[in-house]
Amino acid sequence: MEIEFSVEVTRERDIGTPRAQDSEYLMTIGISGSLDDAFRGATTELLTWLKDDYKLTEAEAAMVLGTSIEYRISEVADRNVGVVAKIRKSAIAGLTRTP
Repeated sequence: MEIEFSVEVTRERDIGTPRAQDSEYLMTIGISGSLDDAFRGATTELLTWLKDDYKLTEAEAAMVLGTSIEYRISEVADRNVGVVAKIRKSAIAGLTRTP
């Protein structure tokens, strides 16, 4: 199997948790010692991503997430839990991303 991916390093920008995207989704990852904290971290970072890059207000970003967010448990190992919060790009297709 061959896998190809690219990485974009953005210097001097602080993000709270790891982020990823593919052709279909924007995704953030929350990792913590508790499921609640992992959910909270992943959700908060996705909300921040929508606010910062798509210039949504907090209320607008919350409405988008409230109708479109999906979750996956990515890790349950040792004492850590990983949660992926993701949103389909089609849910925000009409919005303009700013760098």
